[in-house]
Amino acid sequence: MTVHEAKELIKLSDLSDDAIILKGKHGIGKSNIVRQFAEENGYYLEELFLSHQEIGDIIGIPKTIEKNGVSITTWSIPPWLYRMNNANKEGKKCILFLDEFNRGQQDVKDSALQLVLERKIHEHLLPEIDGHRTMVVAAINPADDNYQVDELDPALLDRFCIADVDVDVKEWVNWAKSNNINKIIIDYIIEHPDHLHWEPIEFNIGTSPRSWAKLSNYVNNANYFNDNIIMHSFIGKLGIEIGMLFYTYYKNYSSVIKLEDIEIIVEDNTSTTSSIDELALLVKEKIKSLESIQKMDLANQFSEKYKNINNLLPLLTYLYALPIEVCLSFLKSVKTDNNELYKKLVKFDVAINDKALFKRIVEASTKI
Repeated sequence: MTVHEAKELIKLSDLSDDAIILKGKHGIGKSNIVRQFAEENGYYLEELFLSHQEIGDIIGIPKTIEKNGVSITTWSIPPWLYRMNNANKEGKKCILFLDEFNRGQQDVKDSALQLVLERKIHEHLLPEIDGHRTMVVAAINPADDNYQVDELDPALLDRFCIADVDVDVKEWVNWAKSNNINKIIIDYIIEHPDHLHWEPIEFNIGTSPRSWAKLSNYVNNANYFNDNIIMHSFIGKLGIEIGMLFYTYYKNYSSVIKLEDIEIIVEDNTSTTSSIDELALLVKEKIKSLESIQKMDLANQFSEKYKNINNLLPLLTYLYALPIEVCLSFLKSVKTDNNELYKKLVKFDVAINDKALFKRIVEASTKI
């Protein structure tokens, strides 16, 4: 599920007085989902990284007190619960977020189970307001060869609602635009969506939404350093394969022709240009420096973006601007791999320009 869907499921679990686990790969924003939910709904959020916790951090420190002449052992209130109680006194509902739940020590996880089941630790209750108990949210990485985590007991998992969270490129791009992520990174991900979360075949550094977001600071400050340092910073954050690809993209960014550039030309000139052929001439001038393989790559990006869009004018204009052999190769590929888009293009060309593009394609193909 997407980030938005996960937040909605957290809300439903909260209303249902249930605990929830967000399960997904590292760096996809599970922690941010919980933080966003807390901020948007006015909750106090207490985060505990179970991988960093000792048992005393969770349950407090034992101490002896006198009660009715008898010495008994009790437990101090741990600092995290003290902070939650203070927030509760201010009238705030609370979320206890148990991050990296399946990386904690066994005794820590056992103690956390009491928090989930009873909303208490020893005799200390988690705060509640008007019968609304503290919500417990946990986050885990999947248990596979890439993560040093423990399998959770099925009896423990049964106490949670499990939410499988995955990367949604469109959501991430929208988030990145509203959070001042460097535009070069955003444009790169738009052109290479499969690189947002990429894992190498052999153990090496891969990429995640978190690493791209952090890379933004490096790109913002790159002008102060030489190319060698810049290249190594990209490799250090993204791994050698994607790091080198992004470095090349970064160095050529000012001359890169993007899908949005074509769309802007069409949008800005549609009202003043009498025909699609004239629009295509403007686009042809824009892409004249591209190699054939780059033109084909841009056409494939158009195909992916416009497969569910009805207004195909930018795509059709781009096809009119392509050399006939590149256009022919692209349309053959689309006819095989995305026949619905191919049929929409034919209909659109009929309506816009009496099927002129496809007539040229048929004529060219008969000469090959």
